[in-house]
Amino acid sequence: MRHHLIIEKFGKIERADIQMAPFTLFVGDNNSGKSYLLSLLWGIYTADESSVLFAGLQKLKREVYEEIYGRLCHLLRNSGGNQGQKIKIASVKFLEVLNAALKKNKNRFVSEIFNSEQVSIQHLFVEIQENFEVIVENRKEGEFTEVSFAEKKSVLFSEKMMEQEPEMAARIVFRHILLWFLKGNIRDYYSSNVVYLPAARTGFMLTRNIINKVGRQAAYNVSGLHDMGEKEDMEPFTRPIIHFLDILESLSLEHKTKYGEIADWITQNMTHGELQYGSDANRNEIRYVPQESEISLPLRTTSAVVTELTPLLLILKYKRMLSTVCYEEPEMCLHPKLQQEMGRLLVRLVNSGISMIVTTHSDIIVQHINNMCSLKEKGASEELLEKLGLNREDLMDIRDVAVYQFTDKGMYSEMERKLPVDGEFRVETFTNALMKILEQTSEVQDFEGE
Repeated sequence: MRHHLIIEKFGKIERADIQMAPFTLFVGDNNSGKSYLLSLLWGIYTADESSVLFAGLQKLKREVYEEIYGRLCHLLRNSGGNQGQKIKIASVKFLEVLNAALKKNKNRFVSEIFNSEQVSIQHLFVEIQENFEVIVENRKEGEFTEVSFAEKKSVLFSEKMMEQEPEMAARIVFRHILLWFLKGNIRDYYSSNVVYLPAARTGFMLTRNIINKVGRQAAYNVSGLHDMGEKEDMEPFTRPIIHFLDILESLSLEHKTKYGEIADWITQNMTHGELQYGSDANRNEIRYVPQESEISLPLRTTSAVVTELTPLLLILKYKRMLSTVCYEEPEMCLHPKLQQEMGRLLVRLVNSGISMIVTTHSDIIVQHINNMCSLKEKGASEELLEKLGLNREDLMDIRDVAVYQFTDKGMYSEMERKLPVDGEFRVETFTNALMKILEQTSEVQDFEGE
């Protein structure tokens, strides 16, 4: 499914036509809309069947809705004991309903993401390059019925629900298919497996206990302020940040993930020490143990590298399911050498099955990705990889990367997809800045004084 998400008049973004990839990078000028767009995508990828986007769904495009809903109801009402029943519904019909819902509910959706009614969006819709048939099929799986509608996309229902509430099951399936069209071909479209890492990670890590003590839902949430009758002018956190803090609080030492090796790589190559999470006295306490030391330090006494990487490390070690990471400026506080290591880490995360959506000002990270794509394309030998200190898991398929450049035009920003040229992504916003400083340096070096 060649999926395009179209956005117009959103913040400073004039127009964006986005085709997501396993590794999507937003690069470009400050104050050009990258973080705005990252927050919007987080909202889309965390949307579920109860999302405000689907408010009043049955009243939109009523004839098309009732046709699809009726066929789904018929399929599920007659599912008992029959194997492999299926129906086919044209993709254009689902898209018609979805875009009608986006048109009606887009501003409410955006205001909830940003916790502000002042944020709006003029257009939000989905385009599919080719029409196709959506095949909806049900099959019995023990005491459950599995309803599938795309490769590896399905919904499970209990036998009781299928017998007593097939209409409700049909509505749920309908919304799951709409979510699939909304989110496109991401690896895992389930909302609970998406994480947002904000730029101010160090600040949040060092103040998280204070924030939690005050109660972020009460003190940093628009609806919470209204409930308390609060009159003071207090700026709330956005939903992605609240969700980020919630995830950190919900991590459990009992949750072991498949990303332990990557977490170990980070501690060996970037933080140069282990994190201790939880203790008998305070299960949410985070401490740092430097390599070759037995002394654990409170997080506030560690370097910015440690505090910046702590959220990602904890999530990789203790979040049971992880499909997508929205990562804002991963190069924060990193020396150029560690920026290259961050590029290596991002590639490894993508190759491990995690979709990455990243905003960055780091030309070093982009160049590292170019290098890894080139080595993959040219079929680098084991001898060369060993010489460069790399492994096969460090290489990147260029077809898995999408790069978008943001250019600030004053009142608005332009967003352009940068396609690879001669096997690499050329980002003018970086090269132009580097050329300018090189020209200035040359002038200074040639100047002999007056």
